[in-house]
Amino acid sequence: MRVRNKIFGGLLAAALATALNVAGAGAGHAAQLRPASVTPVAAGAHTASVPTRTAVVAATPLVFDVNGTFTDGGSARPVVTDVNDILTVDMSSQHRPTASGVVINSDTILVTFPDDATYSAKLQAPNIIRWSNGSTWQKLNLARVPDVRDETQTAAKSILNSAGFAVGRVTSFVDFTCNHDRTVSDQTPGANTLAVPGSAVDLRIGLLPPRGQCR
Repeated sequence: MRVRNKIFGGLLAAALATALNVAGAGAGHAAQLRPASVTPVAAGAHTASVPTRTAVVAATPLVFDVNGTFTDGGSARPVVTDVNDILTVDMSSQHRPTASGVVINSDTILVTFPDDATYSAKLQAPNIIRWSNGSTWQKLNLARVPDVRDETQTAAKSILNSAGFAVGRVTSFVDFTCNHDRTVSDQTPGANTLAVPGSAVDLRIGLLPPRGQCR
């Protein structure tokens, strides 16, 4: 609780000049985070031993689940993680530092980007984050890339298409281990990784060497 209070307090203070319509919500939220008052106990008074418990903070129900990968319409693929109203935004797709923030209420969040500023944002269905600087993020519905290793190029194409993916660049190499005879040796993105439906999967096809050259 103290950690969440400290994070929220710092973010809210930094955002007072820039956040849109979050002061009231933030104040109310912050009030809920104040530690409860403690009644003084007189010296020498007998007190029962009570086991210490860690308070469990219930996460705020949001307009939509913000956990996942988003797009800004360009090449950025920020990844948002929400753990009990504490937000982390992985900006590594743009070689930017990780941002952090908090949930204000069911449709408002506050995030500080270390290399930029602190922004508030409104959550809107379906899966849209509208930032106070005018930018918009759309959550991506990712799918798992099927494993097409050891398949022929024709079979791999059929499997990928059925899963909603396309075949990208196809290259070949001589496989002196002789484990691949015109079959897929490697794929990118890798098998079972999450990717945007419709994206391309590159294939590397192994070919047998001349007879007697297997190692």
